[in-house]
Amino acid sequence: MKVFVDMSELRSCLIVGAGMAGLTAAGVLRQSGWDVVLLDKGRVPGGRMATRHQGKVHFDHGAQFFTVRDSRFREAVDRWKASGWVKPWFTQDGHTRYRGNNGMAGIMQEIARPLNVKTATTVDRIQTSETGWRIRTGAGEEFSADALMLTPHAPQSLALLTGCIDRMPAKVLSGLEGIEFNPCFALLATLSGPSGVPAPGCVRPRTGPIGFIADNTQKGISDGAAALTIHATAAFTRTNFDMPREELARVLFAAAAPWLGSKVLAWQLHSWKYSQPITVCTRPFIYTAQPEPLAFAGDAFGGPRVEGAFLSGMEAAGRIAAG
Repeated sequence: MKVFVDMSELRSCLIVGAGMAGLTAAGVLRQSGWDVVLLDKGRVPGGRMATRHQGKVHFDHGAQFFTVRDSRFREAVDRWKASGWVKPWFTQDGHTRYRGNNGMAGIMQEIARPLNVKTATTVDRIQTSETGWRIRTGAGEEFSADALMLTPHAPQSLALLTGCIDRMPAKVLSGLEGIEFNPCFALLATLSGPSGVPAPGCVRPRTGPIGFIADNTQKGISDGAAALTIHATAAFTRTNFDMPREELARVLFAAAAPWLGSKVLAWQLHSWKYSQPITVCTRPFIYTAQPEPLAFAGDAFGGPRVEGAFLSGMEAAGRIAAG
C-alpha cells in the first residue's frame, strides 16, 4: 500500500543520510522551525560512526575517534561530555581523541533521539514536484518537502538524482564528480584474552597492509577479553577488494600477529567502499536552487573528519534556512 506523507504546509526539508552531517543539519533546521524528515538505509543512525555488538563484545568498526579544533564543534562536544555521551580516549599532538561512551554509534543515537529519523529506508527515486522535492522509497512510501539535502557519498548522491541531473547546473555536477573516496576493510576480532596492543589501546603499523588497530576493550567500550578492530590501508583494500574474505582475514591476521597477544576466537570482516574522502570540495557544502532548493553535505565538504561532517551539516542547514 502506498503511503503519502505531505510536509508542504510547513517549511520542510528531506535529508537523505543520518550520519553526522545529516543529523547535525536536521537539528539546526528543527531549531529554526522547520519540519525535517531523515531517511537512512541503515538499521540505526550513524553512518560511518558505527558500532557493532556481539553480546558483551563491542567494536567501533568505522570512525575510531574524533578531535576538536573549531569552536562551534567544541560547543557541541562540551554538551555531549556533560550529557555523558563522550569521553576522552587519549591526547596526541596537542589534540584529545574522543570516543563515544557507548561506542561511536551511541553518540549518534543520542543526537538522533529527538529527530524524525526513518531507518532501514532505502531511497528508490528522487523527483521534483510543483512545490519542491518528492522521494519514493523501496517500500513504496512517498515523502515531499520544500528542500532536499543529500549527505551520502558523492557517487551515491549523483546516482539518486539520475532523473534530475539534466536540470542541475554544470558547476554543481563537476564539483560532485571531482570527489573521490578511499575504501577500507575493517576486520573485527574477538580474542581469548588480552591483546598485545600497547596502551592506550591503539597502534599504527608503519609498514604492511594494516593502517590502524584499536583494542575496544582498552578503549573502554567493550567488556571481557580483547576486541580488536583492524583497519586495512586504503592501498591494500583497493588492490584486494574482491579477494575472498577468508584469504583477506588470513593476510591481515598474519600482519597483526605482533599485536594479537591471544588466540582469535571469532572474526568478521566489514568492507567500507567509501571510507574517507581523498579529494575534498573546497567549500563546506554545495547548494543550488535549480531545479529546487538542494544541498550536498558531508565530510567530503567540511573536511575528512567527524568535525568536518558536523560543520558541513551545520552550514548547509543554515543556507537552506536562509532560502
